[in-house]
Amino acid sequence: MTNRPSEEKIIELIAKAAENKLAIDVKVLDVRKTSNLLDFLIICGGESEPQLKAISGEIDDQLRKAGIKGFRWQGVHGSGWLILDLGSIVVHILGVVEREYYNLEELWGREAIIYHY
Repeated sequence: MTNRPSEEKIIELIAKAAENKLAIDVKVLDVRKTSNLLDFLIICGGESEPQLKAISGEIDDQLRKAGIKGFRWQGVHGSGWLILDLGSIVVHILGVVEREYYNLEELWGREAIIYHY
């Protein structure tokens, strides 16, 4: 048995880490009703590549400090879109242009949004 924090604690940790680096429009979506693959999406944005890197770095640091293991990043810095896969929680960090273009919140529906900063 592991001492892994609850989903709620992990979500809170990630949202606060993103907010610490001034992420734009942090949203948490509960997608349990519409997805068999995951429970929550966290979506946030950054205005520049250095900010996207800072947001992802802060999230990574905070997860490691909390002893959370087994997560992985997808995407490359410079692409405008980074994804963190924690299994039941997936985090999308997007640049302004990418976020507007893909509009992930609308794909899942506004009713899924449970946290908006």
